[in-house]
Amino acid sequence: MKSKLEPDYQVEFDAWKANPTPETTGALVRKVDPVVNNALRSFGGGKASPTLKSRAREEAITAFDSYDPQRGTLRSHLITRLQRIRRIAGQERQVIRVPEQVSLDQMRTAEAVQQLEERLGRPASDKEIADYTGLSLKRLQYIRQGVRPIAEGTISQIGPEGEGGYDPAVQSQASNTWLEFIYEDADPTNQFIMERALGMHGHSVLSATDIARQLRMTPGAVSHRMQQIQQQIDELQDMGGF
Repeated sequence: MKSKLEPDYQVEFDAWKANPTPETTGALVRKVDPVVNNALRSFGGGKASPTLKSRAREEAITAFDSYDPQRGTLRSHLITRLQRIRRIAGQERQVIRVPEQVSLDQMRTAEAVQQLEERLGRPASDKEIADYTGLSLKRLQYIRQGVRPIAEGTISQIGPEGEGGYDPAVQSQASNTWLEFIYEDADPTNQFIMERALGMHGHSVLSATDIARQLRMTPGAVSHRMQQIQQQIDELQDMGGF
């Protein structure tokens, strides 16, 4: 049966077939590069990244191994194989898009935190940051530390110096919905305390002393507010809210 390999590729293909070294492979890849570039434009969904170009050339090299000159042209075989980069390009765009948007939101949030602190004279609560940026509380949690466990529950063991924090033993008893209900009704300072004492919205759990340092308050004052918040939580638990 007569070979259907295009004359333009004959020399390079024969050299590669006889001795598939890096040199002969590179020469054949360079020869079919226009086909690869056309496939990138057709299947890549726009300007191809260096990574996608590299993957396309890898697909072309794989196609050389499966190519049968008696069954069709090399160009047609390459195009069929290179359609796979459509899926690869889609995966690449999705992987790139999310971190880029997260990074933009992180920068936007960082600027808001600084501007609000300068304006308010104290650290802003997440509610204030959300109102200022237009981002939701859930989005703030996501961009802050990604998807991480949130230790939301009971403030416990508050000592005279304001030491204390979240008691993980009661985590399963806490309802995020009801905590958010208390949070929404709190003043910004108590909101800030809840975020740090209960680990809300992706924050790490802090002691009252650490919270007081950030708020420029005494540990005792923070301890008093934590006790008030705990009382509200206890009342909802007694009502069956948790």
